[in-house]
This record gives sequence, structure tokens and C-alpha cells, in this order.
Amino acid sequence: MILATLVAAASVPTHAQDTVKIGAPLELSGRFVAYGAQGKRGIEMALAAHGDMAAGKKIEVLYRDVQSNNQVALTAFTDLVQQEKVNFVVGPIASGIVAASVPAWREGKPLWLVPGSSSTQLEDAMKGETLFFHTYPWAYNYHENAAAAIAQAAGTGKKVVIVYSDGGYGREQLPWAKEFYTKAGFNVVATELVREGAADLNPVLQRLRQLRPDVLVGIVQTTDGIQLAKQIQVAGLKVPYLVGTAYPQLKEWADAVGPEAADKWIGITTYLPGMTRPADPNLPKLFPAMSDWETAFRARYHREPEFLDVTSYTTAMLLLVAIDQAGTTDKNAVARKLASLDIMTMLGSSKFHPTAGGAVHQAFSKMIVFQRQGDKFVTVYPNDVANGKLMPRQ
Repeated sequence: MILATLVAAASVPTHAQDTVKIGAPLELSGRFVAYGAQGKRGIEMALAAHGDMAAGKKIEVLYRDVQSNNQVALTAFTDLVQQEKVNFVVGPIASGIVAASVPAWREGKPLWLVPGSSSTQLEDAMKGETLFFHTYPWAYNYHENAAAAIAQAAGTGKKVVIVYSDGGYGREQLPWAKEFYTKAGFNVVATELVREGAADLNPVLQRLRQLRPDVLVGIVQTTDGIQLAKQIQVAGLKVPYLVGTAYPQLKEWADAVGPEAADKWIGITTYLPGMTRPADPNLPKLFPAMSDWETAFRARYHREPEFLDVTSYTTAMLLLVAIDQAGTTDKNAVARKLASLDIMTMLGSSKFHPTAGGAVHQAFSKMIVFQRQGDKFVTVYPNDVANGKLMPRQ
């Protein structure tokens, strides 16, 4: 009886001990599916390049579709933490969805890597948390860089109107946009609220007609960014500089709005196709030169990579390398190893650093400003990576 009990007890943890469980709660359906699809591709590609073993154990990625819904995200994260008892989580990506996951994360505090969410509310909520790693720029990085780029190209003193959504994304970024455009020498003449998911933006368009801004800054999520760009084009508004956040880079956004409406939109990102980055000298197969990685991505997915493909690949691969180098699945040991890594990735150095807002582990906060010019992405800022000049919209 004692022997049978010991055998049964020993058999229960064997699979757990031989498996590295990584939770991947992602927006695989719903309005943020463009983000979640890129997140999943990045993780898949990292696993394919790395292999399915880490620290001598089989890697098991537990994908959960959070359906771009806060409550579903909370439920999925709770399942991963309390039922699956994962030590590692990568995702979700959209700001509101990540924020909704925080209470569930606190229940078990796995090592959590977030390859998205620019929300400084998240930065504040995770202040001092050593098991939280953020691999995407914060909201203020967008506006700081975009304002500097336009000031350099067009001069200061221009009129700026900020259009922002009524959700957490727009409301939270609005103060940062006002601060950095004002600091750069612009005159913010109005801030216009739009409802998330609104089909008719005519009231805002009428205000823009009256104000005649030189710069319009659209702080909205991708689906609302589609409506904004299409309706500006249909209305024939003559705004010289149209500034988005991440969405002007997305293929889904460009396909939806069409080439004429997408032309001359300005975006801020961490990656553009065709950028030059060298391979890491010590781990060239896991962190190859950008051109080699892009070739492998196209061969696998038959499409061009997007910025969250790169960010999610880099984030997942850093976790896998940290587990390997730590030689254990203990989350605290892996966190210490992850914090110490200094690898040349496709997003630059992986070295994590604290932020002024109190986050302990932040990487990849440097951004580039680009403009869609015809069928090309043209990098316009900063000067050391620029391959063209910012042009006003006719």
C-alpha cells in the first residue's frame, strides 16, 4: 500500500517536471486580432528556431484566445495561473486587455513578459515588480519622437488637433501627446473625443474643417484608425501632417483604408521591413541578421512581417534563452538571468533597464518615425537611421 502510494505520488509530477509550460493569452479573435495573430506567429517562429526543449525539458505553449475582451482575458489568465500553474506567460498585447489581466497575474505572479501595451497605467501598476518584463515602448515614447520629427521637418508654431478615443488607450495617451507637442513648440488648439467603434465621425470632421490644423494626431486603436483615415479622405480634408501611433504600419489598416487614404500618414514604431540589424555574434541562429530573419518569415508565412511579429519573436526567444542559461524552470532564477542578458536582437540591445515611471525591467524603448509614401515606408527620424524626408500631404 505504501509502495503504491509512493509510485502514484511520484507519477503525478513527472510530466510537470519534464515540461516547461508557457502561457500565451493572445487576441486571436475580435477587434485586436491583428495584434494577437502577430503575437502567435512570433512565438511559433521562436519555438521553431530554438527547438522544443529548454533547460532539458519539453516546451509546451498553452495558447488562449482572449477574444479581445477584458473579461475573457481575465478568465483565461486565471486559468493559466491557477489551474495550469504556469511559471511563464507571454502576452497579451493590447493595452486594455493587458490591464484586465493584472489582477489574475497577481494571484500567482508568474514571470510575465508583455510584448505590447504602451499604457503608462500599466507601468505604474507594475512599479517595482521584478517578475514583470516589458518589451514595448510606453505611450510617451510615441509622442516624444513624433513631435520631434515633425518639428525638425516642418518647424514649430504649427496648429495641432488631437483626436482621441474614449477608451483607456486614447484617454491615457492624451496628456502625453499634449505635453510633448507643446514642448516641441506646437500649439495644441483642440482635443476631440471620438467613441470607440463609432461609424460616423462627421462631428469631428466638421470641427477639423473649422480649425484647419497643420497636424492631426489620431490616438485611436486600429479599427477606429481605419474609420478616421477613410473618412478624412472622403471628406477631402487638407491636413498637411496626419499622425497615427502604431496602426499606419499595419497591413490590415492599409488594406482597409486603401492606398490614397493611407498615403503620407506618419507612424511611430520599433521595426520596419528592410531595416538593417546585424546578427548577435554569440547566438546568430536564434537572433539572426534582420534580412535573414525576414527571409525565413516570408518562407514560413508567405507574407511580410510586421512590428509585433518581430517584437513577439524577440520576446519569446529571450525567455527561451533565459530558461536555457538559467538551467532551471524556477521563475525567479529565470527572471534574474533574463534581466542580465545583453543580446543584439532585431530590435537592438536586449538590455533591460528601469524606467522613470517605476517599471523595473524595460527594453526596446527607442523608436523610429516613418511615413507612408506611395507603396513605401520611409524612415524620417532620427537622423542616423533616416532614409528620406517627411513630406506634407497634398
